[in-house]
Amino acid sequence: MRRCGLFVALVMGFWVLGLPQVTIDFWHAMSERHGPFLEQLVQGFMEENPGIEVNLVYQGGYSSLSQKLIGAVAAGDPPTIAQQYENWTTQWLDALVPLEDYLSPEVLADIHPRFLEMNKFEGKLLTVPFNKSIIVLYYRADLVPEPPTTWEGFLELACALTVDEDGDGVPERYGTGLRPPNPEIFLTFLAQNEGSILSEDWTEVTINDERGLETMEFMASLAECALVQGGYLSDPFGQGLIAMFVDTSAGYPYNLAAAQQGGFEMRVAKVPCRRSCASMVQGTNLGVFSMNQTPEQIAAAVKLIEYLLRPENTVFWAKNTGYLPVTVSGFDSQEWQSFIREHPEQAVMTEQFLEGGFGQLHHPVYWDIRSVLITYYEQVLLGESDPKTALDNLAAEIEVLISE
Repeated sequence: MRRCGLFVALVMGFWVLGLPQVTIDFWHAMSERHGPFLEQLVQGFMEENPGIEVNLVYQGGYSSLSQKLIGAVAAGDPPTIAQQYENWTTQWLDALVPLEDYLSPEVLADIHPRFLEMNKFEGKLLTVPFNKSIIVLYYRADLVPEPPTTWEGFLELACALTVDEDGDGVPERYGTGLRPPNPEIFLTFLAQNEGSILSEDWTEVTINDERGLETMEFMASLAECALVQGGYLSDPFGQGLIAMFVDTSAGYPYNLAAAQQGGFEMRVAKVPCRRSCASMVQGTNLGVFSMNQTPEQIAAAVKLIEYLLRPENTVFWAKNTGYLPVTVSGFDSQEWQSFIREHPEQAVMTEQFLEGGFGQLHHPVYWDIRSVLITYYEQVLLGESDPKTALDNLAAEIEVLISE
């Protein structure tokens, strides 16, 4: 029996009677193409629950949201509910509500098992999946008749599609594109090569072993035929500067708009594979803070989560944003199955997740591990370091981090 079940039932009962009015702050990073659909969902929730007001607060992009959450938690005054990546969550485990104590058994059982495990920290369900995407391959149909399915095929085609017409050393078109601040692409290929950052028991750094080196050498080779830049790749894609690239499914509406502006057809395929077809899950989860919240606010946030996880709502969100449904009933619903039959790109994204979706490492210092990984990954992509030197230096820094 959940310890808070009776309390939540009592609070819900008060709202039914129209007694208390409660306001909760919901901090998020959804803007432009995604934000309006979140607003629609929250508006629908408030219409169904007139005793609850949700103050939906856009905090800028993910970097801004993370910094504001760090500051708010440090000050003891976080919002009631917020989007958060797993490596953010590990910074404030004690400030969150254990959601398995609050959510109904039916809701808990419906969260897709892959997502459920990704949201457990030290055995507790501290967050639930929300805007979850998967890494896939985007490509121009006019330049790529058949998308590559292997690392070797991807590299060969990327180099074949790189064109330097005037011979000045700067291609007019690159076969692919890579973003150094996005190490999740490297981690996807590392997982495909059955490599890892740490050993299973987290006692040994393994990122610079044979599998890790092979993966980083592949990324270095790919970078020779890639536009390497820090910004999103949708703009250069639409400008005709790259022929294909690996990106999240959440980027679909942006990449599609860029392709339409560029006057060519865009298609989606699964990421080229190695030993497996693993693909890293992206996007944030929702956590409810216990810090400085009333019992009524916590119960209201839980009620909002249960609303967002309804199959019709997770499917609405997925259909309009490029994210994935996050529940079994959502994936299995007639509405979603009909939708992916009519939209093959969404079918690819669903298959990619179900076949090999995996989440972030939940190590307490993964936030810092990811930061140093970005530094050395960028050095390799920019040709400032060879793969072995970069990985050995990276491994030494990770050793320090996990031993502190």
